[in-house]
Amino acid sequence: MKKQIVLCAMSGGVDSSVAAAILKKQGYEVIGIFMKLWSEGTGAEAAIAARAVANHLKIPFYILNLEKEFKKAVVDYYIKEYEKGRTPNPCVICNRDIKGEVLLRKVLEMKADFLATGHYARLRREIRNPKSEIRNYRYQLLQAKDKEKDQTYFLWMLKQEQLKQLLFPIGDYLKSEVRALAKKWQLPSAERKESQGVCFIPDRDLEKFLRRHAHNLTKPGEIVDLQGNKLGLHQGLLSYTIGQRERLGIGGPKAYYVVKLKSKENLLVVGDEKDLYQKKLIAADLNWLDKPFYEQEKIGEIKAKIRYGHSAENCQMKAIENKQVKVSFDRPQRAITPGQSIVFYSGEKALGGGIIQ
Repeated sequence: MKKQIVLCAMSGGVDSSVAAAILKKQGYEVIGIFMKLWSEGTGAEAAIAARAVANHLKIPFYILNLEKEFKKAVVDYYIKEYEKGRTPNPCVICNRDIKGEVLLRKVLEMKADFLATGHYARLRREIRNPKSEIRNYRYQLLQAKDKEKDQTYFLWMLKQEQLKQLLFPIGDYLKSEVRALAKKWQLPSAERKESQGVCFIPDRDLEKFLRRHAHNLTKPGEIVDLQGNKLGLHQGLLSYTIGQRERLGIGGPKAYYVVKLKSKENLLVVGDEKDLYQKKLIAADLNWLDKPFYEQEKIGEIKAKIRYGHSAENCQMKAIENKQVKVSFDRPQRAITPGQSIVFYSGEKALGGGIIQ
């Protein structure tokens, strides 16, 4: 039988390196792909690291220049959302528009069978009509074995037609096991440090990045409380995030926290810590990885995450007008942030998600 061909997105890090190695050991014909995404980044070092791994594994390796597509889909979106006073999640958009669209088109162009990534996630394939001669498969996105590293939170915008062409080779491994495999197989990336933060802001200085690209957010303005009383001046909304306490520039013994960013009025709204806790939110721009929650049989208890790294919390959902859902949590959630993703789960199965309004 002819080997199935897999394009493996390789970043030079240990996760995608081990993913490529696992695929090769499983008998796939693996082709390494490095995406050059952003001219302001330090992609040269990562590309060299990825190529070293590909050479070690003796697999073909290509560099794709996707700067134009990435800027339009991810960076421009990121800046526009901040200018609206929202806090976006660029990884979610990148997985949908770059990996889920651009790279999957490359799979077709190269007559390959699958695209693999180093995400910590798992897929389960189900036959939906077992009695029929025509097999109709549906794909469930499941949390990774390593719950602390699980990245299903970033994959909620994918569709069934994308899931069927994806592979997540390290989803059944703990991070410690991935590191151990990298050392065992003597991969050049075995000791490479894990990347942190937003990939197109390599120095992790978000404020400096926004000063270069989001000039509307650099204008000084008023700091007000929830009643509209003026408490001081801010130095540009780009310097603040919801839930922030330090560096507000408000004197006095009372502790204030950022509660809201009003970009149209250029106002920074502050309040007490208790004002950060809410039980309800509205989510829009919804995507369901399978059926919408209200069409699923025996869905059971629903939980939701409002940010990566937080535990999923019990909640109830209700469909409302304009294709939105109203979400009510059993317990108040701290610093619910417009622009961030909310992702819904039933057990270890990711149902889908939306953007917090």
